[in-house]
Amino acid sequence: MDTLSSAPRPVRRDARVALTLAAVIALAVFLIDALTPLDIAIAVLYVVVVLLVASTGNRPATVATAWGCVALTLAGFVLSHDVNYSNGAVARCVVSLLAIATTSVLTLRNLAATTTLHEQLELLDLAHDAIVAYDMNQRITFWNRGAEALYGWSAQEAIGQPIHQLTQTTFPVPFAKIREELLRSGRWEGELERVRHDGSEVVISSRWALWRDEKGAPRTVLATSNDITARKRMEAELQRQREELRNTIDAIPGMVWSSSSDGRLTFVNRRWNDMGVTLGEGDIDVWPTIVHPSDLAQMQQDWRTAIETGSSFENVSRIRGSDGVYRWMHIGAEPLRDSTGAICRWYGVNTDIEERKQAEQALERSEAFLLDAQRLSRTGSIATRLPDGEMWWSDESYRIFDYARDVVPSMELILARTHPDDLAIVQGAYRQAVGGAPQVDVKHRLAMPDGSVKYVHYVAHLAAPAAEGIEYVGALMDVTETKLAQEALARSTAELAHVTRITMLGELAASIAHEVTQPIAAIVTCGDASLRWLNRPTPDLAEAQQSITQMIRDAKRASEVIQRIRAMAKKRDSLPATLDLNEIVGESVELVRRELERHRVDVQVDLATPTPIVCCDRVQLQQVLINLMMNGAQAMSDVSGPRRLCIATRRFDARHAQVIVQDSGTGIREDNASRLFDAFFTTKAEGMGMGLSICRSIVEAHGGRIWAESPEEGGARLQFVLPVEEACDEQ
Repeated sequence: MDTLSSAPRPVRRDARVALTLAAVIALAVFLIDALTPLDIAIAVLYVVVVLLVASTGNRPATVATAWGCVALTLAGFVLSHDVNYSNGAVARCVVSLLAIATTSVLTLRNLAATTTLHEQLELLDLAHDAIVAYDMNQRITFWNRGAEALYGWSAQEAIGQPIHQLTQTTFPVPFAKIREELLRSGRWEGELERVRHDGSEVVISSRWALWRDEKGAPRTVLATSNDITARKRMEAELQRQREELRNTIDAIPGMVWSSSSDGRLTFVNRRWNDMGVTLGEGDIDVWPTIVHPSDLAQMQQDWRTAIETGSSFENVSRIRGSDGVYRWMHIGAEPLRDSTGAICRWYGVNTDIEERKQAEQALERSEAFLLDAQRLSRTGSIATRLPDGEMWWSDESYRIFDYARDVVPSMELILARTHPDDLAIVQGAYRQAVGGAPQVDVKHRLAMPDGSVKYVHYVAHLAAPAAEGIEYVGALMDVTETKLAQEALARSTAELAHVTRITMLGELAASIAHEVTQPIAAIVTCGDASLRWLNRPTPDLAEAQQSITQMIRDAKRASEVIQRIRAMAKKRDSLPATLDLNEIVGESVELVRRELERHRVDVQVDLATPTPIVCCDRVQLQQVLINLMMNGAQAMSDVSGPRRLCIATRRFDARHAQVIVQDSGTGIREDNASRLFDAFFTTKAEGMGMGLSICRSIVEAHGGRIWAESPEEGGARLQFVLPVEEACDEQ
């Protein structure tokens, strides 16, 4: 089969040669016809000249050549004969002219057909599709410019090559089936993968048509193809995005769904399948099968209202899962509208709010419990935002301040209720909060409208700072009853301590009598001596003055003993003061020395240097020391060996001084150690068990601490610490 190139046929490179050869032949034929006596139709050879010129494809030149050959034939006929023309010569001339005319007409028709064919080829080249024709041996016979652009080979390179081998075609199905379908129906279309000239792969959509000759034999396949690589990539990307979107929707921790404009479900994600719900055939409404019966009516009503009005759909209902357990869900949907505003679809999601619902219920319970707890404990909550001073009070805080619930909380309302003597305290605490103190702790009184006084304790801490300021969250405690109870307890403790001191003085009666009678006896003796010195004939005034001085000293000594006894016996409030700890220890030892001697106790005193200065009540501190020393002496009453009582003072640390009272008695039993300072606990048959308990109360009331130890050498070691003078000033 002839092959056709896609490009218009250019003038052949040997066109000039053909024209020159035509001219030479024409000249030779003319000379032979005109000048030789040959009696043959030599002019018929002008047909060759016409064909040579026509081979250049130049129609005007072919027409001109044809007419020229006619003219040369006539000229040669005239020149080769005289006026007598034979019939044979005329016949030969006519045959030559007919041959030239017939050849010229056929040549011109062929040129016209060729021009039309090239015009049609030009039209095919204008198509964007790749148009390829190949014979039944798959060899290319036509290759348009679209094919050149698509595959990268020129027509000259492609024509004559096996199409599928050249482009390395990959078929979607075996080629034999495609060929069978083409021969059967004369057509086939599908998608192919081919390799371009540069090695890149391309996906094409190809349509094949089979041309048969007049005998019905298959001759040529015309294939029209267009590049769909970009479309396939877009389709693949779109499919990937669809799968990604579907996976994303399936990964959403919610039941995503869509419905038609009338509310019928058309799509559900995997979460629905996990809940045991699948979309079946028909118009089955799945909502009644999964919504709790108690919530179904309200849910359906809200859904119908949303569909009728076109508004957003919101509902909270319980949805049954695959395990049969109902969980609280928030059901929401929004409509999708077309350009006219009509709803074409609904998109919704069911969000599991079971934990939130439980948290809300727990919060409601907690709030109820908190209200009851605040009411029972008389503790309110106060939140303050600074620097604007915005406040929030709980109900109990309103009750404590005795304000109506509709009153807007403010610092002015708090100051209006604050006791006049405590205004400076409250205002100072507020300034601390404005300054950003991490914690505010203040105790003050409230002067109520009915004339009563409340004691309150406010503690607040700095919450996380916000962009617009700082916020304090605190608790306001009504400690009126606690305060009154503490005061009553303090009075009771003081009464009990006073009774204990009186009892202790009774136990020390012999020692006290000795301490008093001894200086009195000395006064009497010195008085007698003074009289004798004065009754001499010559009074010895110096000796009398010395005796009187001793009398004054002994009188003062007796007076000091009586004053200390009166102080211990006197009922009064605690009067903390800065005291010399060593001096208090010495005085206490002197008060009980007679009693210790009666128990045959060897007293050893080890006092710190320099002497510690403590902050406490003198009488109460003496009461603690005397109680500890008497307990030590009584603990050694059954000891047959040496009875030693060691009293020492130490500097415990930078803020505290220490007093140690250690005996050599039987020691402290392990099962009694934890209860030693408990009220009413005693190891003595006649004891009340209040001595050490009162000692602990006194020491702790002064900011100290008391404890007992059992040293390895035996006996008991009781010790306590008290704040030194600097710590007392800070307190």
